[in-house]
Formats: sequence, C-alpha cells, structure tokens
Amino acid sequence: MAFFLTTGTSAVDSFDVVVIGSGPAGVAVVERLYEERPNATIAMIERGSTLLRRHFYSNGALIGERDRFLARHQVCPWKGDLDEGGALLPALGGRGIVGGSQLHRFYASDLTLWQNGLWPLTEGELDPYFREAETRLLGGSRCGGPAQEHVCKALASLDARHPPCGSAVDTERRPSAGLPHISSVERLLALLAMDRAAPYRRLRLFTDTRAVRLVADPARRRQISRLRCVPSGESRGAYFDVRGGTFVLAASAVESARLVLASGVQALNGASTNVGRYLMEHIYCRGYLDVSSRQEMPHGPINVFVPPQNAALENRFQVEICSVLHPADGRSVLRVTGSAAMDPQRQNRVTLSPDHVDGHGVPRASTVLRLSPGDERRKASLLRGLQDISALLGGSWLAPPVVMPRGASYHEAGTLRIAHSPAEGAAAPDGSLFGWDNVFAGDGSAFPSVGVANPILTITAMGYRLADRLASRLGTFERA
Repeated sequence: MAFFLTTGTSAVDSFDVVVIGSGPAGVAVVERLYEERPNATIAMIERGSTLLRRHFYSNGALIGERDRFLARHQVCPWKGDLDEGGALLPALGGRGIVGGSQLHRFYASDLTLWQNGLWPLTEGELDPYFREAETRLLGGSRCGGPAQEHVCKALASLDARHPPCGSAVDTERRPSAGLPHISSVERLLALLAMDRAAPYRRLRLFTDTRAVRLVADPARRRQISRLRCVPSGESRGAYFDVRGGTFVLAASAVESARLVLASGVQALNGASTNVGRYLMEHIYCRGYLDVSSRQEMPHGPINVFVPPQNAALENRFQVEICSVLHPADGRSVLRVTGSAAMDPQRQNRVTLSPDHVDGHGVPRASTVLRLSPGDERRKASLLRGLQDISALLGGSWLAPPVVMPRGASYHEAGTLRIAHSPAEGAAAPDGSLFGWDNVFAGDGSAFPSVGVANPILTITAMGYRLADRLASRLGTFERA
C-alpha cells in the first residue's frame, strides 16, 4: 500500500511517531512499536517506491546479479569522499532488500575497543534485542555439504565458521543463493496487511516522498512539531507537512545527519558540535579465487566466514567466502570479501554542500572520509589475511583482492552517535538528540564505532531497543 501526495501545503495528518526511512532500522522501530502499543499511530516516510516485495536473493537471483541490480537502481546523492562508491537504494525496504548474505552480531569487543568510540551500553543490555533480531531475521537457513565442510577444515587454523542461522532448517535455501534473511520490506508489507485487516488504521506509509526539513514547534522550545516533505517528481514549491509527537531518523547515517543539518535544529545542542561528525564505514576488499584445479576440493556451494583473529585493533576485520558462478564459463569460483572497521575520527564528517542543491533547493550532503594511520595498518593486515586464505585453500586469484572505493560497503555509521554527554556525541544513550526531547537517531548514525561485520543485525537490535524506549514515552509528547 502506498500514499502518493503531490500538492498542498497543509498538514496531511498527525501521528504519534514519524519514522524517516523504511530500511532495516526504520522497519525495526515500526515493527516493535506497532506490536507493543496497539493504540499508537505511526507514519513512515520513504523516498523510493516498491522495487521488490522480498529479499533480492529470494527472488531467484544469484549473488553475481546483485551488482547489476544495484547499478540500475541505486543513487549517490552525495558529494565528497563517498561520491564514487557510496549509494542509497531508494526503495521500500532500503538497502536491506539486497543486504548481506551473512548477518552477524557486533562482537562484544567492538563496543569497548575504541577509546574514542565507546558505546554507552553493554553487550548484556543488547543481548535480548539481538536474540529477537536473530529470531525474526535469520529464518531457518543452514549451510552444509562436502565443499562447505572442506573449506571450514582447510581454514580451521583461522577459526573459519558456518554463518549465523536460525534454529530450524530450511532445505530450500542453499548457500549459493546467499542465505537471504527476512528482509525489511517483507516485514513491513506484513505489517501493512495486518493494519488493513484491523478495525481502524494506524500505520501509514508515504512512498516517493522526500523528507527535507524538521520544523521546530515555536510553542515548545525543545520539540519538533512537523516534518516537511516533497513528493518525488513535483516542481519546486510543492510540499506537505507530516505532524507528529516523536520523530525517528532512520534514512542512513549520511542522510539522517544531512536532514538535521539542513533543518538547522542542531543549534539547540548547546555545547555539542558533533552533529555529522565521526562518519565511518568498512574498509572493503574483494577478490575472486579459483580453486577448480584442486582435485581434493569437492563440488557444491560454499558460504563461510573467518572472524577477527584477536582483539588487537590491527586485526579488527572479518572475511566472508562465498561460491559464485564465473560469468564467462559458469564454473564455481570463490568470492572473498574482507570488511575492516574504521577508527572513529571526529574530522570524518557529513556537511551540507553549499554549491549543490536539488530541484527543491534542498542542499545535498558532502562527506569527508579519510583513513587514519590505524586504518592503513588494518587495511594492510586485512590484505595479508586474504593472501593467507588463498594459500590455505591452494587457489589462484582470478582477480586479486583490491580495496574498493570509499562507500562501497554501504555500511556508513556515526554522524549522530550516542554518548553520555554532548562533548562526546550528538545523541544521548536512549537515542534522543542532545537539546531535543522528541527527535531520535534510529539507524547506524547512532553507532559510536562501526564494528567489523554486516551491521543489519545490530541496526535491527538497536531499533527494537529504541522502540521500547519510545513505547514507554508515548503520551509524554502531544501530537501537534
């Protein structure tokens, strides 16, 4: 179900909670709130339309087709250091509809290793939310077979493991299909179907709609009263306002920070000048390994991962190894991908581009994302680790590992990070922006550090945690 609103300047409606972005973060918040607060009214704002109704890999696609799908549908609206590799997927479900073949928790050490990226919460506090996220997202997929077991044995010295999976076994899902998780679009469409069958409607989805400005309530100094939106494709000046009691930023670490900066609402942060700061992502390396000449290598699908070897910052990377089909002759090769965490650096940031605005006069984001000396050492350690894997498997590189462009991981984090004080971050531990009572960071922008693994599971767990806190506060703030 979609609502297409094209003209008008008056408020469309008023909601208890307005969530900006329909990716894994936004859907986690909506899902939990809808279930926990039966009387709450919720609006979700999504700049794209519906591309897929379930996960990309669940639509019969192979992993090798993902890059072609992204090349066709993704956009990069940002200037600066992410303009070569960074991208958004303007679609219902966001980038979660093509999200990783493996979903991992953040390791406990990821929350405490970085002195300038300490999380103001513990692994124990997150554990019940992780368990719920795993139950909802991982389904019942499981890897198996002689090739899978052979690779795990060959890489036993590196502690190679089968990827996370649910407790039940689904034999229809094979490792070569990417072990698709239950995506955000599937869960959102299920909620909308439930809402249509309910006695009264309380969940509204606005697609093809861009959020351009948070508008403060003149009568309440610390509160936002409405979100200004523009329908996609409309001429300049066409807009409408969505009013709400609480607003959740879940549009990506870059876009959520851009919206705060473009709205001018960071002025109330007092001592904090950290809005947009501490932008991070993963240093992403990828190569393709041919093991077809190894007679001892059984045929069959492969999907394993190698965790960080220890807690040293130099070794904060993870490697995923997955079988894919060679585009030329169809033989199976191994795609080897390494993800290394970046150091939290205050100088890496999101700003507004003074020279680039869209057709509605809205400034685009500009990004600064540079590697630290520690990042350079970690990158070198990751590349050595990929060579070690090649040697242990006895393969030859069809395409040696290369560092992919900045932004190519699509795992941006930071920019509105949670902290105990405005001197350390932009949001309090509960996700509320410092200086504001009813605006919350609900996506990877809230992360004080980026960890080493695909962040979808952690984003989802944090979304459930935030929703619990919002549920206890509903009614505190009146809808404007």
